Amino acid sequence: MKPISLKLLTACGVLLTALTASCTQTPGDGGRASITGHVEEEARLVLTNGNSAQGEPYPARDHNVFLIYGDNVGPDDQVETNHEGNFVFPWLRPGDYTVYVYSEDTSGTNPPQDLVVLQKVTIESATETLMLDTLRVYKEL
Repeated sequence: MKPISLKLLTACGVLLTALTASCTQTPGDGGRASITGHVEEEARLVLTNGNSAQGEPYPARDHNVFLIYGDNVGPDDQVETNHEGNFVFPWLRPGDYTVYVYSEDTSGTNPPQDLVVLQKVTIESATETLMLDTLRVYKEL
């Protein structure tokens, strides 16, 4: 039997190192972690006046929720809230994420523009379920 040459052993080591380095996981789909949350809506006459709320906040039903993976520019995923205002982004890998929703602009700005309500979070473990603070959006009366 021929002994394994040093060159062949070195080449195999370099190839193994290159393959391992190319398998670095980035934020996104393909994991077992998840982000869950709740969106509630509050009706206001004027957004900048907290005293103008018209009743208690209520679940924001069928509201779009967006997710950005890591430092990406645009949304990578989108879900709608259910009838109770809850949402989930399942099957995520560890990493940094930005969750955001749009709220109506009730400040009287002309022309009105949607406001962004966001939270930046980090999933640290492969099976973590991360529960966000409540995202509150406003609706103009």
